[in-house]
Amino acid sequence: MSRGEPSQSGPNGSPVAVRPAVEPARAARSIAGEDPATTAGPQGISPRRSLRICWVLPGTGLSGGVKSTRLLAEAMVARGHEVTIAYPRSGPPWPSPLHVGSFARRAMKAWRALNSETPHHLEASSARLIPVNGRDVLPRHVPDADVVIGTWWETLESLRHWPPEKGMKAHFVRHHEIFGGDPERVRATYRLPIQKFVIARWLQRVMEEQYGHPATLVPNGVDWSQFNSEPRAKGAVPTVGMLYSHVTWKDSDTAFAALRIAQKAVPELRVIAFGNKPLQAAHDLPKNLEFFLRPPQDQIPALYRRADCWIVSSITEGFGMPGLESAACRCPVVSTRCGGPEDYVQDGVSGYLVPVSDAKEMARRIVDVVTLDDERWRAMSEASYAIARTFNWERSAEILEGALLHAVGAAAGTPLAAV
Repeated sequence: MSRGEPSQSGPNGSPVAVRPAVEPARAARSIAGEDPATTAGPQGISPRRSLRICWVLPGTGLSGGVKSTRLLAEAMVARGHEVTIAYPRSGPPWPSPLHVGSFARRAMKAWRALNSETPHHLEASSARLIPVNGRDVLPRHVPDADVVIGTWWETLESLRHWPPEKGMKAHFVRHHEIFGGDPERVRATYRLPIQKFVIARWLQRVMEEQYGHPATLVPNGVDWSQFNSEPRAKGAVPTVGMLYSHVTWKDSDTAFAALRIAQKAVPELRVIAFGNKPLQAAHDLPKNLEFFLRPPQDQIPALYRRADCWIVSSITEGFGMPGLESAACRCPVVSTRCGGPEDYVQDGVSGYLVPVSDAKEMARRIVDVVTLDDERWRAMSEASYAIARTFNWERSAEILEGALLHAVGAAAGTPLAAV
């Protein structure tokens, strides 16, 4: 959905002993919102009335941002709130017709969206879906609400001018999006004096340190009905999994380079990857690669469970849903220090964190994981799962609910949480 800038890189390369799985579970409690001191807003408050909440997205697709917005919205519906998700069918603005190739691709994407030929994460939901024909969601398209929430900087530019009856404005920050347009315009949206929510600790720091606004941490969760898994052993043939993307900051080239290096040490190493775009011919691909283009959602957990190690090679990452989902499927995770994954990968325990763009160090840690003996690999697998268990949508919805009740009540002069 949205993107941002890199965080700092790199631990030293010294090996770290694997510790018992209970330790990462304890360390992750505050990340998932179980430590009240790390999140804003009252916790565990049952609303005296249903909130009317409207999410406004810049488009749809198979991105983690769209999926996680829908899952959080559905968790709010389950808590008794009236939730809508509005989005333009045609997605972001069109390129100039003078750019023939880009314009043609954009036209084809819009045509497919209008004819529902491309799968996306808003095909069905317990929240009310409002697809809008055109490129902008306008106030007339949505019902009156208590809160209207935007998730992309351009959406916030529009929402700031919406009439009061459409609800108190809030910004759900999924990445530091200064690369997504004119940096000063993007920064101006973060400076708006409105309620802010973030999905990861690094974004919480950015909002407070760079823009002077406290932000409530509402972590992404795991859809446990889809990704839960039983304890398992290493595969008979070592296998590494990854999400493939054309997006530059996902840095698939570093992942492929790391895998080629790792295969020099472990020649039989297999690679599985999936993505929503075909593999580009320009890549220097590793051997033994099996690629799945837009696999059905119900097949993705099986792909995670086939892997002995999952890698996240991003230069920057708001959260990194595939990494957490793979952890829920008991994969140790090797990730760059790119932001979001640092909230759910405990270095040396549930996997490893490596410097951004460092293919050699990533390869070294891949080899460390896939060559562990069965007992130590299972300990790392269980540690990864233990951390993942602390992330759930019900808990995230509880945090969001408490903060919204407090903010809406304060704006009305009657704190709802105290009713």
